[in-house]
Amino acid sequence: MKAMEITKELVQELYKRKDPKRKRMLFELYQDLFTANYSARFLADIINKELSVAVVSLYDIKYIRSKMKHWTSKQNKDSGNTKYETAADAAKAKKWPVSEPEPYVKPFEKFKR
Repeated sequence: MKAMEITKELVQELYKRKDPKRKRMLFELYQDLFTANYSARFLADIINKELSVAVVSLYDIKYIRSKMKHWTSKQNKDSGNTKYETAADAAKAKKWPVSEPEPYVKPFEKFKR
């Protein structure tokens, strides 16, 4: 089954129906605008002008920005991208799991056996 392409008409329809996935679709359609450093009000005005319907609010922009990193990291996992964004992420991936959890309180040296 082929995935449906995200278009302006699809996003308009989702906003009219108040679909729960409308904000995610809006982000995927205008991802390049969300990654730019625009104010929320300016971004809402640009998107509403392109959609030719005033459906996007400041709350929508703020919500999308709060979820944006999670959505992009999920897309990277889905695409099978194995490159790590930072050296810390690469080190975390190489670290083996510890068999025993660390104790809450570290004992003094004299009590160790």
